[in-house]
Amino acid sequence: MSVPFGLIVVIICLSGALLIFERDFGHIEQTEVESNGRTPLPMDSILNSAQLYLADGNHIVGVTIYPDSGHAYKVMLAKPAMAAIWVNQYTGEVMGKYDRPAVFKVASAAHRRLFGKSKAEGAFGAITGKLAIGITTIALLMIIIVWRPSKGHVRNKFKISITKGTYKFLYDFHCVGGAVSALIITVYILTGLNWSFGWYRKLLYSTFGTEVAETTSHKTPAEIFPAWDYAYSKLSSEYPDKEIRMYQNEADIVVGGCGNQQATDTYKINPANGEVSSVTTYEDKAESNHIKGWIYSLHVGSWLGWLTKIIYLVCVLIGAVLPITGYYLWIKRLILKKCHSA
Repeated sequence: MSVPFGLIVVIICLSGALLIFERDFGHIEQTEVESNGRTPLPMDSILNSAQLYLADGNHIVGVTIYPDSGHAYKVMLAKPAMAAIWVNQYTGEVMGKYDRPAVFKVASAAHRRLFGKSKAEGAFGAITGKLAIGITTIALLMIIIVWRPSKGHVRNKFKISITKGTYKFLYDFHCVGGAVSALIITVYILTGLNWSFGWYRKLLYSTFGTEVAETTSHKTPAEIFPAWDYAYSKLSSEYPDKEIRMYQNEADIVVGGCGNQQATDTYKINPANGEVSSVTTYEDKAESNHIKGWIYSLHVGSWLGWLTKIIYLVCVLIGAVLPITGYYLWIKRLILKKCHSA
C-alpha cells in the first residue's frame, strides 16, 4: 500500500509547493500597469468603464484596490462564480478577465482531488485524495514518535553522511529530511483536512469552542458609483498602504500583518452617499472568523510572510522527495535480500 500512497504524497506536495506562491506570481502579467506620474481616476469613472464591458444581465459587485500603484484594480462580477476583470486605474481601460493560469488550475486539481471532478460524488480521484491525506497525517504523526531520538543520540539523528556511498547518503537524508519537515507538513495536512471533510471541519472549530465560520458572498449589485468614490477616498486617505475591498454596503480593510493574513476591519457604508456608518474591527469579529483566517494562513504558510512561505516550500519539497528515497531504499533492500538468499 505504501507504493501508491507514496506517489500520491509526491503529487500533493509538489502541487502544494506551487500553490504557495499563486497569490504572489499567479497574475503578474495580467495586472501590471504604469502610473507615469498620474493619479488614479475617480472610482465612479473606473466602475463606469468596467460596466460598459459587461454582458447584459451581469453586474459589478465589488472592487479590490491594492497598495501597489503598479497593480491594476480587480473588479468583481456577479457571475459566473469568482468572475472578475482587471481595470487600469489610470486610463479606465479594461485589461482582460481574471483568469487563473493553467499551471495553477492543474496544480489545484491535483492538490485538492487528485485530478478528480470537483463536484462528482464518489469520483475516484476525490475519494483517493481524501483517504491518502488522512492516512498520511496519521503516518507523519507516527514518524515523529518513532523518529524521536533516544537520550544521547540526538546529534547522530541529524547527521547526513556524504562519504559512505549512495545508500547511506539517501538513508540519512530520508531520516533527517523527514524529521526536519515533519512538523510543518503535519500542520500543512491538519489544516488542509478542513477543506476535505465536513466532519473534520466541525471538529476542528468545536475544539476551539465555536461553530464553523459562515462563508460570506457579496452579490449585491453596485449602485450610485459616486458614493463608492466618496467612501473610498475617505478610507484610502486613512489606510494608504492597505488593500481595500469595496462592496455595495461595506468595505473591508485588510489589516494582515504577522499572523492571520486574512484579518480585516469591516466598515459599513451608506450606499446612497458613501458615508461610513460603523466599523467592526478584526478583534471584535466572531472567534470563528479568526479561526477561519488562521487555518488558511497556516495552510499556505503566509502567517509570517515570505519567511514562512520559503520554509514551507523547502519542507513540502522535502516531503515530495521522501517517498522517492523511500522507494530506492526499499528496492535496494529487496535486491540485497534476494542476493543473500540466492
